[in-house]
Amino acid sequence: MAFGNEKNILMGQKGNGEIGFYLSFKAAANWPLNSGLNFSDSTQVLSWFKKEYAEWSPVWLELFDSITLPFIPRPINCIPLDQTWDALPNLTMLGDAAHVMPPFAGEGVNMAMLDALELSECLTSATFSSLQEAISHYETQMRQRAAISAKESLDNGERMHSKEALNNMLVFLTAIRYLYVTNGSSMLVFICFSFLYRFLKFQRHTSPHAIK
Repeated sequence: MAFGNEKNILMGQKGNGEIGFYLSFKAAANWPLNSGLNFSDSTQVLSWFKKEYAEWSPVWLELFDSITLPFIPRPINCIPLDQTWDALPNLTMLGDAAHVMPPFAGEGVNMAMLDALELSECLTSATFSSLQEAISHYETQMRQRAAISAKESLDNGERMHSKEALNNMLVFLTAIRYLYVTNGSSMLVFICFSFLYRFLKFQRHTSPHAIK
């Protein structure tokens, strides 16, 4: 993750060794249509990047050297935190269909797997007198969980796209690292957070001209 000027670059290595990267920034909902960009034209997108990320270090230009086209603009949406509906007797939802949210809490897949587990438990439980009652119970619990994670994701998104994003994330991850250490968490999780923390510190101290 890299932060600066209310913009982000997010990266992750895929199973085949490739690196996927995302340019994250605030824009109008219809930006993909009104930007005038041809997302299958790497030269055009690179020119846009150089203009919009002008204060960033040229090192990030290397991401564009071996890209696979097209770029895909992905608007980020979020459920209403107080959403509700009446349960049906033969239909329900789980995962993004039920609670789409931004990716900034890293909870999307976790939520979907927990949805599947809790739904299966409700459908096979002898506690409920009907299928509709079982679905209603599952959906009520699911909406409550989803609202918490969605709020966390929205808050993280604001934190990551703020003018002080880099410092804010250092403080945030320092606090998380402290909690994991004091609570005796697994070494693997601790190492992951420590690596990310050190990377962000390195970014702050070595590229003050690029990340303001």
